Amino acid sequence: MALTAYCKKCAREVDAGEICPFCGSRLGKNAAHAAWCVERTPVKDWMCWNALMRVLLPAALFILLLVLAAEGVSGGVAAVEKMLVSGFPAVLLSLLGAIVLLVFAALLLQGKELADFVADNRGIHEIHYLPNPTPVKLIARLRSPAQMRNAAQGSSGLVLKLSEKHLAWKDVARVQLWPEKCMILYYAPAWWVRIAAACTPFIWDDVMSITREKLGKKRKVKLPSSLVIPAEQRTRRTVSRPRYTPDPGPEDSPGQMSMDTLFDAPPVDDTEQN
Repeated sequence: MALTAYCKKCAREVDAGEICPFCGSRLGKNAAHAAWCVERTPVKDWMCWNALMRVLLPAALFILLLVLAAEGVSGGVAAVEKMLVSGFPAVLLSLLGAIVLLVFAALLLQGKELADFVADNRGIHEIHYLPNPTPVKLIARLRSPAQMRNAAQGSSGLVLKLSEKHLAWKDVARVQLWPEKCMILYYAPAWWVRIAAACTPFIWDDVMSITREKLGKKRKVKLPSSLVIPAEQRTRRTVSRPRYTPDPGPEDSPGQMSMDTLFDAPPVDDTEQN
């Protein structure tokens, strides 16, 4: 899918350009954008698991260190060794495994969802929709079944808007490419994934082009080499310095008579000329 632009007069998407091919109105220089939709299953999506593990694993490690520190303060090194031998780490791992199984069941019950992405002049936008919502799918997403009343009728049935994210280009601190999954990760700050744009093979080049145009010249943003715009080679102009040439003496100047020659020359008789 090529870049498109939204014509306000026609109220529809048209081919990107300066003028609308239907009504002839100007579209603007920054009207071009890339818009696409992907379908995903949360239980099979690595980014859903990644979002869980980024919270679950640090929390489990924090609890382990907190308990060991408390035992070390109260009973010393012997108390810490006793706790490690008694099987506390195994209990913590079992609890962690049970939580992972519960999350797997919740993601499985969530069903499929649609993700709309837009990359425009302002930034990256992500909107999630739930097709054919049911109370079970909403409860699995920790949402109230009362949101069913907000569902709208679509071409293939009811569709419920779940969430939306907006990330401005000025806030992006890092971009990472995942070509195997056809995915572009936008970080803000540099250690936190804000939007994981799952692209299609047909839109990949367009999204890369927009990202390169908006972020390729920013030095503070961590970018892969394929998105960096090389600095323009500035050619230094050689400034020609004026050379100092000494004024020629009266003897050296052709056509210029010296003072001695002027006084030694015979007087000119005006009567002879007349």
